Amino acid sequence: MKKLRGITLIVLAALAFFACKKEDNSISKAQLVEYMPLQPGKYIHYRLDSMRFIDFGQRDTIVSYDAKDVIDGELTDNIGRTTYRVIRYLRDISSTSEEDYIARLTYFVTPTGESIEVQEDNLKFQKLRLPVNEGFNWHGNTYLPAAPYYQLYQFSNDEDIQLWNYTYEFVDEPVTINDVTYDSTVTVLQVADSSNVPIEFPDGLAYRNYWSETYARNIGLVYKEVVMWEYQPPNSGNPGFRSGFGLTMSIIDHN
Repeated sequence: MKKLRGITLIVLAALAFFACKKEDNSISKAQLVEYMPLQPGKYIHYRLDSMRFIDFGQRDTIVSYDAKDVIDGELTDNIGRTTYRVIRYLRDISSTSEEDYIARLTYFVTPTGESIEVQEDNLKFQKLRLPVNEGFNWHGNTYLPAAPYYQLYQFSNDEDIQLWNYTYEFVDEPVTINDVTYDSTVTVLQVADSSNVPIEFPDGLAYRNYWSETYARNIGLVYKEVVMWEYQPPNSGNPGFRSGFGLTMSIIDHN
């Protein structure tokens, strides 16, 4: 009788295990869409800080904007998939007038069966992918061309960008941004790599690559931080310099 009871418990435990796995998978599929809701008319309002290098790469500066990403409409792409057009409006950080917003960027978001793709300036990224589980990783830049930023920046940071390993971190954890707490978020760490940073050896090459995005359930992107720069050491009497860019976006409010 004891042996039969033991077998019964094992069977029940196995059934419970597989049931939990099935439930976890269904939750993961729901999360993928919930972390980037797509309805025409939806907007998210951000503070956007853009870092750039000036004085021939001798120093950096931050230019700040009031930004609003608005889902402008729904359309069909060239292979018949539903795609959403998003327009980013910018105005001076000190402005409070809606009339001061100027459309500066248009990008497209396409949900597929297993991922969510974002196409910006003819560059396509797989921003989210199933399953939304801690530690799950994928190559989100596989659609990018070789050295996609070579026309804009004098650096080699993007030479292996197709190999960046996007990884889910802090799944379903809260985060506080601008004094507001978002209960359920997920962070996608795309890359975190550097050499000779801070620059302790000015006669040697240095670089930093960091790209991270945080999404809140039923809201969308709430925080984004990007740093990509390379330092070229002095050469033939010319001083060392940095080339690249940085970007931080933090949510202010949304509808």
